[in-house]
Amino acid sequence: MTQAHPRPALPHCRRLLSLAGVLAIAAGLCACASKPGPWPARALPPSAAVTVDATQFLSRKQLLDWQVDLDERRLRATGSPRHEAYIDALRERLARAGVKQLGFEPVSFRQWSVQPEDWGLEVVSGDRPGVLPSAGYIPYSGMTPPSGMTGRLAYLAPGIRPNASLAGKLVLVELPTVAWTGQAFRQSAAHVHDPQNAMGPDTPYARPFQRLEPFIALLDGLQAAGAAGVIVILDTPSRTADGLYAPHDGVARQLPGVFIDRAQGQRLREGVLAGTAPILRLTMAATVRQAQTRNLIGIIPGKSEELMVLASHTDGPNGLDDNGPNAIVDMAQYLARLPQGSLPRSVMLLLTSGHFAGGVGIEQFFKRHQDDGLTQRMAAMLAIEHLGALEVLPDSDGYLHPTGRVEPAALFSPRTPALLEASYAMLKQVNAAPAFVLPSSKPGQEHAAWFGEDPYFQSAQPVPTLHYMAQPYYLLDHGIDTTTQLDYRLMQRQILALTQMLLDLSRVPPADLRKETAP
Repeated sequence: MTQAHPRPALPHCRRLLSLAGVLAIAAGLCACASKPGPWPARALPPSAAVTVDATQFLSRKQLLDWQVDLDERRLRATGSPRHEAYIDALRERLARAGVKQLGFEPVSFRQWSVQPEDWGLEVVSGDRPGVLPSAGYIPYSGMTPPSGMTGRLAYLAPGIRPNASLAGKLVLVELPTVAWTGQAFRQSAAHVHDPQNAMGPDTPYARPFQRLEPFIALLDGLQAAGAAGVIVILDTPSRTADGLYAPHDGVARQLPGVFIDRAQGQRLREGVLAGTAPILRLTMAATVRQAQTRNLIGIIPGKSEELMVLASHTDGPNGLDDNGPNAIVDMAQYLARLPQGSLPRSVMLLLTSGHFAGGVGIEQFFKRHQDDGLTQRMAAMLAIEHLGALEVLPDSDGYLHPTGRVEPAALFSPRTPALLEASYAMLKQVNAAPAFVLPSSKPGQEHAAWFGEDPYFQSAQPVPTLHYMAQPYYLLDHGIDTTTQLDYRLMQRQILALTQMLLDLSRVPPADLRKETAP
């Protein structure tokens, strides 16, 4: 049995696009031609490797067009046709950028997938039988037979540990809530760029990514207790609930589950608490198979064989996550036009797959090269994600709106003076606040839950790694449009400043890049 109702296209209101937003972008780019125009092509002088020439980067129109392209690709689940097509497009862009040494490396992984018509939730017996609209499936959650599984609903209140009483039941839970304040950043920051005090110690900071760790712990607890399936209530209205892609740790669990919105959750919870728990049918006719995706790797030769590595990931749920590879194309077209002798180190472009499958691309890259000398040539790595993000937050009813501010950003760095100083200089050059230089995440730190590549890099290798990103509210959602939620002038400043930082660090002796101070 397949799902009893077709999955409708997400409504336009869900996609965060507005006429005002489109007009604002059009006004901002009115001086541009209808096409992005030619890329900068002239050879750059050696001085451009010391002080970056801001006129030699791609136009805002090109960055906008690439963002529209990413939005149109929608969810790029690891190894999916949309994901693989994006990897091919990036190879073509890097080739146009002048990167002559380009290649793929295979990445093997266990792929969980489900088709839109093969999952759903239905009230079989109880109040208002019929299809129950659900906001999305929980990726890698588990499988049911095509006919689904039927069971009476149980409710697990927040803060209660799963136990054996839930064995064999469909369990209704709330998505765990986590909130910080600005103090979480300020108390551990090595440097703070916030001249207008946009994020003081008491400023609230709550984003869905903070819930990932407690959510994973809840799922694992339910599975250990023997629950048959899970229905997770999102504290949002239906318009903003659709499309959460979480968790993304790549662990294929035996706990099929779906998300539902606030109103549907209240209806089910009240029924259970009133002693009239409905009988539900949960269908998740997913497949799990061994699959293959690819890492895309490029080299821009420099004066030495030592490597500065530019890294990002290619899979993701929406256009912001991740637009880092497009920024790397822009950086690459600049770096490839510098005289080889003016680049103290060669530059590796490492665009990995598998961020949304537990970091398998990074893990397998470093495992593949652990004994061939490649990683030993790496002086430092700069990972970049989620560029140009403006702040978008829910109102009191849960509907998302732009705040008119920049999304807070962080640059994670080892406690190495040269890297900390370069990181702070980069944030000041971008001049978007609030922004923080934070020590690289360690287990147990409050900001260790920041969603990004950093934990994967740290667990895979000892190369000094800087990691720059922002974490907007919609980061983990698919089926949305991000184009109007970005500032393309900010994106240009970020790309320029990241390029300057890469070049500055390429002149720092290797020993100084690894000279960490005590925590």
